[in-house]
Amino acid sequence: MKPSKTFLVGGGGHGRVVLDAILASGNSIDGILDAQLEQGSRIFGVEVVGGDEFLESVDPKTTRLINGVGSTGNSARRIEIFERFSKRGFKFVGVVHAAASVGKECSVDPSAQIMAGAVLQNRVSVGRNVVVNTRASVDHDVSLADHVTVSPGAIISGGVKLGRGTFVGAGAVIIQGIEVGENCVVGAGAVVRHDVKGDSTVVGNPAAQLE
Repeated sequence: MKPSKTFLVGGGGHGRVVLDAILASGNSIDGILDAQLEQGSRIFGVEVVGGDEFLESVDPKTTRLINGVGSTGNSARRIEIFERFSKRGFKFVGVVHAAASVGKECSVDPSAQIMAGAVLQNRVSVGRNVVVNTRASVDHDVSLADHVTVSPGAIISGGVKLGRGTFVGAGAVIIQGIEVGENCVVGAGAVVRHDVKGDSTVVGNPAAQLE
């Protein structure tokens, strides 16, 4: 089998953060896929080789992808990219930044992205395509389901469960033992003191559901 190649899908702000983390870990990337960027241009020395159509010319069995699409309160595009290319047979890989801290007996899916300064205490479970962003804090026995995004500076206390596709805004706090359902949005700076049902948006201190 041919040696595998690795491409970053998305070269915007989040993509650059991911690329920086990958390069800082000593790994290499063969190219960036982003139709909004000029083909042949470079980011941190890595060439933009085209848009998503580039993947029509490669073998999924020998090509790995890194999800560089970010989330700004809506993870739909990031999830769509991951699910669409996974169904086509591509494998996504993630990164744990050298400046992140991961405690004992954590389970971190290989596609997850744990950014600089993030802290995962012991026995945290991290699902597919999850982002734990810069300086976020995730305490013991937390469960982050597939496609969860924890934004910079958020604090997730012990025993919390976040459902599939949930987005936690910058600086939000979720106190211990809380369960947040699927596809929720926790607004920036919110303080969540009670369970949150699925498909809800909560904001404020104490966090309350938007009607």
